Amino acid sequence: MATLNSKISKAIFAVVASFVVNLAWQNVWRITSLLDIPSQTVLNSSIRDLLMALSIFIVLSIVVKPQKECLFLGLESNFAKGFLVAIISVLPLYIVFPIIGTINPDLTFSLLVRKSLLPGFIEELLCRAFMFGLFFRYAKIGFFWATLFPAALFGLAHTYQGHDMISSLAAFGVTFIGAVYFSWMYVAWNFNLWVPIGLHILMNAAWVIFNVTGTENAA
Repeated sequence: MATLNSKISKAIFAVVASFVVNLAWQNVWRITSLLDIPSQTVLNSSIRDLLMALSIFIVLSIVVKPQKECLFLGLESNFAKGFLVAIISVLPLYIVFPIIGTINPDLTFSLLVRKSLLPGFIEELLCRAFMFGLFFRYAKIGFFWATLFPAALFGLAHTYQGHDMISSLAAFGVTFIGAVYFSWMYVAWNFNLWVPIGLHILMNAAWVIFNVTGTENAA
């Protein structure tokens, strides 16, 4: 395990580590492709997310003792408490969406897992626990600066939802703000990662379960 003493060296490590893991995130599909695992399946998504999680733990082990990685990431926090906070926070969606929308006729368990459960977990592990955690908890560069890179990445990852420049920018802006909010909730609840994971999973699930006009993209 490497010991970095200065704030600058820690910040540089956070930047490099974030780029390395994001490079893995952009290319992990190549492995499932080589294994000839059908896309748009739970198996494919699960393997990709597992490989991503492994890359996070491997890179993090450079500066955090392996036995303390789950503690650093917030995975050892109270699971029930985290999801209770998330349930209360997103409850309005599950009250309003059934009234103004309809049940998605294409809803399947596989779709819910692929579009809600898995992305909600892996994206929070990557963007909140790993990247934001390295900048804020490890490098200690301050909340504002620590949120910028993870939030920008999170926003860019959702620009595909737009059908033109304006809608893509709108999706980026909304998800950028959402990432800042998730980071704030992560800090506010003493780095309990299950809070933003629960928020992410339950919000995604609402958009998967219900068809509501205007929720075709994040904006």
